Amino acid sequence: MKKYKIGLIGYGGFGKFLHHWWGKLDQVEVIAVADHSGSLDTNEKYKLYENWEDLIKDPEIDIVSIVTPPALHAEMACAAMQAGKHVLLEKPAGVTLEDAERLLQVQTETGRVITIDHMIRYNPLINEIMTLGKLGALGKLRHAAVHNYAQDESLPPEHWFWNEEVSGGIMVEHGVHFFDIINAISEQKPVEIYGFSDKRNEKQRDRVSAMVLYDDGLIAEYYHAFSGPGYFEETTVHLAYDLARFEIEGWMPMKGTIKALVNTESKKALENLPGWQEISSDVIGCGKDDSRPEGWGAGDEKLSSESDIVKVGGLSYKADYIITGNFEIQQSKGEVYGKCVQEIILDIISKIEDKNHALKITLEDGIEALKVAIAASK
Repeated sequence: MKKYKIGLIGYGGFGKFLHHWWGKLDQVEVIAVADHSGSLDTNEKYKLYENWEDLIKDPEIDIVSIVTPPALHAEMACAAMQAGKHVLLEKPAGVTLEDAERLLQVQTETGRVITIDHMIRYNPLINEIMTLGKLGALGKLRHAAVHNYAQDESLPPEHWFWNEEVSGGIMVEHGVHFFDIINAISEQKPVEIYGFSDKRNEKQRDRVSAMVLYDDGLIAEYYHAFSGPGYFEETTVHLAYDLARFEIEGWMPMKGTIKALVNTESKKALENLPGWQEISSDVIGCGKDDSRPEGWGAGDEKLSSESDIVKVGGLSYKADYIITGNFEIQQSKGEVYGKCVQEIILDIISKIEDKNHALKITLEDGIEALKVAIAASK
């Protein structure tokens, strides 16, 4: 078995996190680091490079992992591919559409493997929701809402995060994760995008929002605020399907609740959600509609005469029960996050060794999320 040699460009907190979790794998080894921050760990054994240009020339390195501020991503990734390296590029893919076009061009020219670090696609909870959607067990996805309240205590005004020429702004630097999640879950394409924002001052645009219409009718809303204390830090994702309502918690999704109309088959499928616990399960009444208050007069609407048919949005579904349940990944957030970054590097290796292997996250996926983020930032 070949052990793939990795060079890290950028060795801040996340770079160290990657090194820690990749160090648990037999298939890879971090052998080189390039970083200007002065945060190198002298207890680790690796080559030190002052300049990233020198690192990508190292003939021992097979894969370059780029963990730098976003404005540097496309330039470094293109140079690494041209130097014959495969690339794991931290999100976002870049900060401009020109960055995206250049990445696609160089990847085509070099044939190198590259993916974007949208590691949440490897989260087992998100994977299972994607599977449920593909099975049609929940009906059509009609609405999604992402609400992200993040702390700004570790982001002083001089931090590069607030410099939109460097970070791309909140939608590009941070929001791309969530555009990518909804793209993956829905398998729909954005057709209309509207963005809104507010600045606390000339330097800091700290609250942003977007509304996106997708090609099969999904309407999604996104809100990100880096303007509160850590005590209130919270991320929720609401998914409204024809037959289900999900509430998911955590920017790295860890747990949530569901209320769903199910038949025997789809009820069984929900048991694959991590840590599934059924709270209640009630047989649906014969055409009964509990959405009207007691005493509400009959209207022109006609309820189905079939007790197991539910009509939603002009479509008919077979459902016998209404159930509620909880689900939760039975690991720490660090362990789930670590497993995700392990799986993404192993995915790259699978693609290197087998050109027919389908990456879970393609360069095109990362660019699609970037395009939405850029449009929402205008």
